[in-house]
Amino acid sequence: MKTLQVFSTLMILLPAGIIFGQTGTSTSEKSITKQITYTRNVNTNVVKLLPDLQVTGQTFIDQNKNNMIDADEEAYIKFRLSNRGEGEAQQVKVKVTLLGEPLRGLSFTGEQDIGTVYPTQNKDITIPVRGSMDLVNGVAKFRIETLEKNGLDAYPFEMEVQSKEFAKPEVVVADAVFSTEDGGKVQMNYPINLKVLVQNTGKGDARNVKAVFMLENANCIMLDETNERDIGLLRVGETRELDFTFTATRRYEFDKIPVSIILSENYGLYAENKSLSVGLEDNLVGTTAVVIKGIDTAPAEVAVASLVAEVDRNIPVSPLKHPSRIALVIGNEDYSSRQRDLTSESDVKFARNDARIFAEYARKTLGVKDENITLLTDATAGEMEQNIELISKLAGRMGKESEIIFYYAGHGLPDQLTQTPYMIPVDVSGSNLESAIKLYDVYKKLSESGTGRVTVFLDACFSGGGREAGLLAVRSVKQVPREDQVTGNMVIFSASTGEQSSLPYKDKQHGMFTYYLLKKLQDSGGEVSYGELGDYISKNVSVESLRINKQEQDPAIKVSSVVEGMWKEWKLK
Repeated sequence: MKTLQVFSTLMILLPAGIIFGQTGTSTSEKSITKQITYTRNVNTNVVKLLPDLQVTGQTFIDQNKNNMIDADEEAYIKFRLSNRGEGEAQQVKVKVTLLGEPLRGLSFTGEQDIGTVYPTQNKDITIPVRGSMDLVNGVAKFRIETLEKNGLDAYPFEMEVQSKEFAKPEVVVADAVFSTEDGGKVQMNYPINLKVLVQNTGKGDARNVKAVFMLENANCIMLDETNERDIGLLRVGETRELDFTFTATRRYEFDKIPVSIILSENYGLYAENKSLSVGLEDNLVGTTAVVIKGIDTAPAEVAVASLVAEVDRNIPVSPLKHPSRIALVIGNEDYSSRQRDLTSESDVKFARNDARIFAEYARKTLGVKDENITLLTDATAGEMEQNIELISKLAGRMGKESEIIFYYAGHGLPDQLTQTPYMIPVDVSGSNLESAIKLYDVYKKLSESGTGRVTVFLDACFSGGGREAGLLAVRSVKQVPREDQVTGNMVIFSASTGEQSSLPYKDKQHGMFTYYLLKKLQDSGGEVSYGELGDYISKNVSVESLRINKQEQDPAIKVSSVVEGMWKEWKLK
């Protein structure tokens, strides 16, 4: 704020009889004025056009790409800062703090001056993070704030990254073999090839690995252009084959030809040299018959047969956490236990598994905090209504920085007269929809909560069909559900279109739609745009449903007019 010093003169009328000035001077018949000079602060900084700072594209980048801060490693937190308002953002700073306990061996840049960010301007921000050699195992919880001179800040975000203490590499020659071009005996003046297998048998990656071949005796000559080999990064258990070609001249006086392999790595401490020798007149195999075997380290990871799909294992873990992202996940599978007129064929097979695994992806991959995830399986009407109301209120308290993810796997039905689509709780009969959850009411409640974004995933059909028999016990024909208007910042991914059913993928124990939703999240690590996700799900579900289930199933995407033209560029992560 600018401060203007204003000097004013205050006229004070003094009563008669008061002596003021030189000794003996009377002022009884006059009023005396006294000038008093004072200062006051006046705020003259008026902001007429407001900036709107937005943070997107938060990523963590590390050298060995294991998504951790390793000892003796440089890493970076990166994001894009955009001014989407009409005014300048002045004297912008990025402030980084570490939440919780400090981590020994961790350092980072705590504050950066960004300067002025003009309207429509984008700035890519990089925050260096480093782990020293004495870094300890733990979790670094960063809070990143973008502050503006007048308090017109961007919303802060948090990022959690694991730290990993130093693990020693061990670079060794795991195996070696000498050979000649055509096989047979080693002879003077004829090429001899040495093939070695260099391996890292330690517990940490080895960087800047090099190998140098040394011929120790005179009258031995190298036939390659150089005796140095630059291997670079050698991960734990990784091997690298190296070749070295040489010979001994006819002046050579010894029976054996010694060769040394000098190994080195970044620290100069964790590499073991190797000395080898080959005898003249030794019978060797030809190069095509050379077989190299490495040293066994930790047991190799074996793909063990499992009763669960691959998307249920190895769920990607993102270091980025979204404090204001909320997820409500519902999987309604068991309808027959609650309703006597239904058989188990009317249950929605795998819906519980769909919901449980999606909730895991929301937590691990999409950065939703544990306290902001609600998972309901076989939910009643009361449970569904209460929790929809709850997340709407919670998002409303958080404001526009909040985001809602709503997932539902289960039965849906349209009203027979109005074709209004309903989600069916497990305790609601398909013949009486009074207690069912009207889909439009859910959309309306979520969009009117004041949240900044709503993403809906529906692995359900609303035609009266289902993954098996559906709720056909109460319906003779399928119906096309009414298309309700979508409002707010909302995008809806639906499993099927019109009269189609939302079908299972039995081999994967998921709904077909949910399986390909999870598969894309797993393959991309969550780094996928809404447009890419929609295209991937639509293409794969449409094809695989015909191939596996022999039925059409074409996913659909609905968006509000507010986000038309921009939603495809949104990111899930």
